[in-house]
Amino acid sequence: MGMPTIPQEPHRPNKQEVVIDLLESIALEEIALSHIMNAEAEKIQAFVGKNLNFPTHPGNGDIIKFNNGVNRLLETIVMKEWLLLKKLENVIDFIEEEMPEHEEESSSFISSGSSGSSGSSGSSGSSGSSGSSGKTGKKGPRKR
Repeated sequence: MGMPTIPQEPHRPNKQEVVIDLLESIALEEIALSHIMNAEAEKIQAFVGKNLNFPTHPGNGDIIKFNNGVNRLLETIVMKEWLLLKKLENVIDFIEEEMPEHEEESSSFISSGSSGSSGSSGSSGSSGSSGSSGKTGKKGPRKR
């Protein structure tokens, strides 16, 4: 059996498009997580009530069960955030591999415009007044 071949596609994305797609996917997942957390916050507000009076009159067991569900969801979100952080770190590593340090700042990988000339420095501002002296502290133990 020979090596599998990947068929040519009409549009195969270049590295820059791949990086943009990966960063976009991270951003979209972050937005989705924020919507989930917002919905959970609204659920908590409804459970507790506007005046913190627990309008559904739950028992202690119901409150503990509700709290455990919130904790599970938050743990899941934290795990997902960790995965997104690792994904972002991998994208950054990929970018750095594609842009070795010996190349100029403007690379073909991430294009940026040329920077303009820098202006002259402004004059220094005046020094501020010194603060008042603080109260003298207690003396330490006497040496004999």
